[in-house]
Amino acid sequence: MAEGSTITGSASENRGRWAAEIAATVKLAAPIALAFLAEIAIVVADAVMAGKLGEDAIAAEGLGAHLLFTPQLLAMGVLSSVAALGSHADGAQDSAMVTRVARQGLWLATLLAIPAVLITATIPSILTLAGYNPNLVGMSAGMIYIGIAGIPALLWYTALRNFATVLHKTRIVVVISLVSLAVAIFSNWLFLYGNWGAPKLGVTGVGVSWALASWVQLAIMAVYVQRERVLAAYRVLNDLLHPDGRILKDLFHVGWPIAMSYAFETGLFLASSLMMARISEAALAAHTVVISISSVSYMIPYGISQAATVRVGFYSGAGDPVGARRAGFIAILLACIWMVFTGALMVLLPHQLIGLYIDITNPANAGALAVALIIIPIGALFQVVDGLQTSAIGALRGLKDTHLPMVICFIGYWVIGFGSSFILTFPLDMGAHGIWLGIFVGLAASGTMLTLRFQSLSRRHVSRDADAA
Repeated sequence: MAEGSTITGSASENRGRWAAEIAATVKLAAPIALAFLAEIAIVVADAVMAGKLGEDAIAAEGLGAHLLFTPQLLAMGVLSSVAALGSHADGAQDSAMVTRVARQGLWLATLLAIPAVLITATIPSILTLAGYNPNLVGMSAGMIYIGIAGIPALLWYTALRNFATVLHKTRIVVVISLVSLAVAIFSNWLFLYGNWGAPKLGVTGVGVSWALASWVQLAIMAVYVQRERVLAAYRVLNDLLHPDGRILKDLFHVGWPIAMSYAFETGLFLASSLMMARISEAALAAHTVVISISSVSYMIPYGISQAATVRVGFYSGAGDPVGARRAGFIAILLACIWMVFTGALMVLLPHQLIGLYIDITNPANAGALAVALIIIPIGALFQVVDGLQTSAIGALRGLKDTHLPMVICFIGYWVIGFGSSFILTFPLDMGAHGIWLGIFVGLAASGTMLTLRFQSLSRRHVSRDADAA
């Protein structure tokens, strides 16, 4: 149970509370962020290894990765409710409810896997009907069809990971992600290039590595949940044959707006990839490179966002709205500080960062390099607002506030972001430059509105608690 907070107190007491909360947030967020970095390293490794096969291969891999992961991300968004509801139960010291939430999270993951698989399987046909480059679609399709095999494992793993996060047992996810990274790289080496007598599958080989890595993650986490002393006491993997309709309904009620928020953001980046594909393969390759660079730095604020949900949720469940408000703003501050640092690196070292993905000395990659150098400074700018929006929305989820943030995300990402990208790119003929300017505008709008929402809602909770006292 968290210690109670008060609105008043000496300056030294308040500084002490802020320092303690910063330490607690960093302690919880660091393993999560490191694990996400290892996971995004898989995506980076896929792009880098596919890039060795040429500009068309990295373009196909980037498109395939977006299309394969998007349905899974939506399902993972719904499963974020396991962390939100579980942390509330933990704050209220209701261990039985923590167990029920985790078990029903596994049921929810199973139910979500069915539409995720079916939707993913139809994507290549839709692209063909939409008139996209047949060679590009064909290369991406193999990766997508093979990668489908990993979807159920990834969703079950996500439910268990959220349960472990509620109880601050997050170091294991670093180990799991590093093992998965090794599996993915080795699998790519075998099947992308046909080493050791394995079939040379090209971009399709990336789908093999995705599926294998997902099942490895699940296997290790399942063993850990059964063997680790604190987690084993909850007996989450026992008595799994009895669904609980009420808990499932609560999880879905909180989780589906989170999924839609993910959908709006991911959909914006997917739409930007599809618009880039309309411009040229060089533009799509450059877009894939800069998105990958941005995604690496984003993993730290994303980890902080996950920690914010748990920390804010814990204080809220414990009846401590001041602590919840403090935890949320600390997460927002830490995320923005990190993104200022990484944005500066993108401005100062563009050639070095781009060179990690493509051979910038090869004349065949000159087109992709030129576009990448144009859009990477804009990517550096939206680093800060991206950190702002993801940490703010994580804090709001800790308050179980997911419906209005979903509306805010739709307005920010699609009405403002996509609308700006489309107008700047096509009617105003700004090309790739216009796409990225529109993304920046959308993220800035979302980040500002979400932060103001947390400010207003958390202050309301504090005032209500003070009036009740």
